[in-house]
Amino acid sequence: MNPFALKFMSDYLFIIVEKIIVKLPSLLLSYITYYEDIVDKEINLTKITKQDTVLHIGCGSLPSTSLLIAQKTGARTIGIDKNITSVRDAQYCVHALHQENQIQIHHANALTYAMQSSHVIIVSQGIEPRYEVLEHIANTMEPDTRVIFRTFSSKNGNITKEDAVLRTLFIVMDIVSHPQHGILISVLLRKKTGR
Repeated sequence: MNPFALKFMSDYLFIIVEKIIVKLPSLLLSYITYYEDIVDKEINLTKITKQDTVLHIGCGSLPSTSLLIAQKTGARTIGIDKNITSVRDAQYCVHALHQENQIQIHHANALTYAMQSSHVIIVSQGIEPRYEVLEHIANTMEPDTRVIFRTFSSKNGNITKEDAVLRTLFIVMDIVSHPQHGILISVLLRKKTGR
């Protein structure tokens, strides 16, 4: 199957599932746990601590990544999404789990969002326009900021041809696979000098 067709189907399926779960809070914690192994690996990869501010771009209706990072590290977490309905749903989830002191959810566009105050930036797999968002991050992030980019891997577990642009914008530090989640990978990126 074409990776882009798989990506489209995956994105669409998650949107449907999230819309259902937001309306059924009893399923919320179970859904969040689905992402726990991914987030655990990303926390270890980026060495997130309580002193960090973590920005999650594309938090969606169910801000699982933000909730898990706040719970596991104590870090201040900000989730942004350009879809106002998703933002309202995510704010509801944060409120329902009494996490308002640690997690903020904002309606924002990643193409114009100020990245400078973030120690760690996590870019969700379905972000569009991908290249432009990544370019904005590369141009505005601080030198010591750690970036996680979630994407699908090639057959051999590496970055696909479509994501090869990562190497022009960033230094690719590491790639972690998530076998329980198909071909999803988390790519650790650092700022290139001179950007």
